Amino acid sequence: MKPGNTITKALLILASVLLSLFIAEVALRWAMPDDNLYYVWQPNLQHTFYPDSTVFYGINGTKNFTINSNGYRGEKFRAETTNYLCLGGSTTECLYLDNSETWWALLEQNLNKNNAPQQYIFGSIGKSGITTRELYLHVKYIVPQLKYVNQLVIMPGLNDLMKRLSADSLFNENFQFTTEVEDSLVNTIFLRKGRSYEKTWWRKTVLFQLAQNLYHRIKPNGVDWMIQDDKGESLVQWRKNRKEATFMIDSLPDLTTALNEYKRNLKLICDEARRQGVGVFFVTQPVMYKDTMSAYEEGLLWMGGIGAYQKEKGHSYYSSKALKQGMEMYNTALREFCDSNNVNCIEAIHLFPRDTSVFYDDCHFNENGARLFAEYLASIKFQ
Repeated sequence: MKPGNTITKALLILASVLLSLFIAEVALRWAMPDDNLYYVWQPNLQHTFYPDSTVFYGINGTKNFTINSNGYRGEKFRAETTNYLCLGGSTTECLYLDNSETWWALLEQNLNKNNAPQQYIFGSIGKSGITTRELYLHVKYIVPQLKYVNQLVIMPGLNDLMKRLSADSLFNENFQFTTEVEDSLVNTIFLRKGRSYEKTWWRKTVLFQLAQNLYHRIKPNGVDWMIQDDKGESLVQWRKNRKEATFMIDSLPDLTTALNEYKRNLKLICDEARRQGVGVFFVTQPVMYKDTMSAYEEGLLWMGGIGAYQKEKGHSYYSSKALKQGMEMYNTALREFCDSNNVNCIEAIHLFPRDTSVFYDDCHFNENGARLFAEYLASIKFQ
């Protein structure tokens, strides 16, 4: 075969391939319009944790953390079930508990066992560090894109307190949700799925999006998402940082402005939920803080520092007594808001022992704590 014919044939093959890809892209764009979705967690994420039981008191064995294709932890909601979406920080996230051991998964099991033929599904988008600022945006942007959500279960307050204390004099006492502030937060806190968000032309194609989704399904652990480690080494370091505090503070700063913002954010959350026709249950935040703690219990704590206390040593911390007082103030603010606005509020703060039979640190449930919490919620006919 002559060289000219070979080149011509290669060019024809290349042109055919490019034309086929172009036709496929056009057809797929017609069949699969761009969704422009928001996510708290990467859809189809799967990860296995191996928590050290000497670090996480009351937690044993391998733990699976799975996010479904709709971006939340738990079974997918269905039209024929009553569906609850749980929102909050790390106490709702339950990072080091297996999918089947979280309080909301156990609550689902209890309700389905005792309320046949009515069936319930509980899902969660809880994530560490979330305050009511982010919770409002979760309700506004995430809930509308999920099908069949009937009720929201929200456990707020702890991170609002901790971030106020951490910011200290740098706390923005004039915070308000403006269009600019909202846009900035949305761009910061959400993962986005949609061709329009990509920056290069080839990443905007449907063919690339399909290939990327296939990759994440085949290799879900390929997503770089983790803030914490598999075994609990970060928790060991955070506890060490607190033990080596430069100063332990017993008196809280004036929280009036922060609590006022907290109530404003709760109102925004409820107004947005009502606009969408979704019910809301708030839950007060249980913690291990108490007036008298043993040296062992004190050694399990790590929260309540000023500044970047998770990243480095040499910071001042608030005492467990001060943190107990602060959490009581936020839980009281939640109760008052719910009472004055006719919103469901579930009391959880005084129901459990404030010790290692329930918690492995400041506020996170161990296996028994999650079970007790689920049993309590089921016992009050949570519906």
